[in-house]
Amino acid sequence: MVPGSKPGMLSCMPGKLESGCTVFGSSLSAMRTSVILVLVAIVGAACSGSNDADPGTTTAVAPTIIASETTIPVQTQPIGASSFFAIDEVGLGPDGYISLTNFTDVPVTLAGLFLCQRPNYVELPDAVVEPGSTVRVAVGDGNGLENVVMTNAALGILSPSDGEIALYTSRDFENPAAIIEYLEWGSTPHGRTSVAIEAGLWPEGSYAPTAETATRLFRVEESGLWLFEPNE
Repeated sequence: MVPGSKPGMLSCMPGKLESGCTVFGSSLSAMRTSVILVLVAIVGAACSGSNDADPGTTTAVAPTIIASETTIPVQTQPIGASSFFAIDEVGLGPDGYISLTNFTDVPVTLAGLFLCQRPNYVELPDAVVEPGSTVRVAVGDGNGLENVVMTNAALGILSPSDGEIALYTSRDFENPAAIIEYLEWGSTPHGRTSVAIEAGLWPEGSYAPTAETATRLFRVEESGLWLFEPNE
């Protein structure tokens, strides 16, 4: 798939607690990627735009970052263009994570991108994601996870019962042109729902199914359905 062609959006009717979230478009491919350790410091802050009244800020953190290297020309996510990345899995709870997949056929850097769960955000590292590969941003220490590019990401707890996650190209979190990926689960609306709707990324009144015992949300490649995995 070429850069800028999105895999689609999901739709899930309110109150549906099963696998009724459908993604229209092409599926994601999975490939292996190699990584080398690079230690970087980054600071978490409040996810607020110029007109945002959210109180407070997050605590500064210094996550450990794992970045990859490549000799192929690396692409940067263009501002105002369709996302080169797809959010296709969210681990839930205090040790949660967000999976980002590069669904293009070129290596793409995470530099300049931000993950937001209002009112918190983190700026992503200059880590190169190979074509078809998936990397993870962990809110905990990342133990047991593969291809982790950031740990201790100051996004707050990814609650099993209710939450959202958004991917931005800038800190202008109220600007529909800056948001490029969005997922909410458990209920609607959330802090960035209206921005995602205005950007055409999210259908109004929809959310992914979950449960208080869910450990992760994931999108099934074959069907495009969003499902949750309960804690057994």
